[in-house]
Amino acid sequence: MSLRISFIGAFALLCLSACDQPAKDNPLFPLAAGKQWTYQIETVYDAPDAKTTSHTLEIRNLGSAQLSDGSQAWVRRSNNGHEYWLVTDNTGIHRVALKSPTKEQAVMDIEARTVLPAGLAVGSTWTNTTVPYFLRRRNEKPAEFRYLNKYKDLPMVFKVVDMDAALQTPAGNFEHCVRVDGSMEIMLWNDDAFAYKPTPIVSREWFCPGVGLAQVERDEPTTAKLFQGGTMRMRLLSYR
Repeated sequence: MSLRISFIGAFALLCLSACDQPAKDNPLFPLAAGKQWTYQIETVYDAPDAKTTSHTLEIRNLGSAQLSDGSQAWVRRSNNGHEYWLVTDNTGIHRVALKSPTKEQAVMDIEARTVLPAGLAVGSTWTNTTVPYFLRRRNEKPAEFRYLNKYKDLPMVFKVVDMDAALQTPAGNFEHCVRVDGSMEIMLWNDDAFAYKPTPIVSREWFCPGVGLAQVERDEPTTAKLFQGGTMRMRLLSYR
């Protein structure tokens, strides 16, 4: 499925509903209006200059919006001002647009980004583009790799590794969760090898029935003294 950027004009004329939900709402990623999640995000940076940062993230479902082709999108907004526009159909759940806090309108993704495909099973795979979340350069500006063009839109392969995982979070203990692992390699300078080498970035995500996304872990290792990497964990604090 591919929704093109030519649909961008539709976002000026949309109307959000505060009391709707998809005909077949996916319990692993609910889109019904009014649902809300609060997460704690903790990032532990490697030494030297090791440090830990922590903040909370809130996400709320706003409801549906109509695209120019007549199809429905479902809008989720974070407390930092980002809006995520998603469609759900017989192929799965896909993000089709993103609105940043500095934009008046959402911008269509050139290619839809799969959140969860339909027909999940152990071994199911799909690919999305991503950026390093927190890997940074110590002595250059901008410090974060995600702002460098060469590290934008990197392909990460996601794979379902467990369909019956148990998970403990501050929001409660959950069972029968789907665990999805993502992996990719980027070329980074490696001090030990004194050369550029493929460096793995790994993510782990848990989607729990009736809850949605309950936890995310991300590993972005340090390979050189001039870099700073670490690990990130996003855990569900509450939901309703």
